[in-house]
Amino acid sequence: MKKVMMIAAVAVALVSCQSKGNQNNNSMDEGVMAVAGNDSSAVAVYEGILPAADGPGIQYVLSVDSVGPDGESGYTLVTTYLDANGLGKDKSFTTKGKRQVIQKKVNDKKKTAYKLTPDDGDAPVYFVVVNDTTLRLVNDSLQEAVSELNYDIIQVK
Repeated sequence: MKKVMMIAAVAVALVSCQSKGNQNNNSMDEGVMAVAGNDSSAVAVYEGILPAADGPGIQYVLSVDSVGPDGESGYTLVTTYLDANGLGKDKSFTTKGKRQVIQKKVNDKKKTAYKLTPDDGDAPVYFVVVNDTTLRLVNDSLQEAVSELNYDIIQVK
């Protein structure tokens, strides 16, 4: 099964390289395929479109590994800024690093969150566990945005 997924991922990569003349950027779909198709150790993939200041949104695709005995594991996060380079021209970034499950009291309520620490030294990203299938982007104090906008990513099968 792993070989089939790898072949499919390579085929997608080759097709995307062959179609350089096509300026319609499908990096969002390729990012999903790259994360879901190539990471055989991933036990969960979450995705969603979160608000962006200067565009229609940011597509998040988060792939997480199983938690080790020390509470840490790995992750891959693909963020795709929709229409970043003009209408229909998205721009994607991929980060990898360690995921740590943390617990903290916020407003007298115990919260469980994922701390994603990139290997490249960038600032960590935090997601609070809302329920079995939903994570919510929060700040480093595990506080949610004071907004009615949706900051949730949902587990995909």
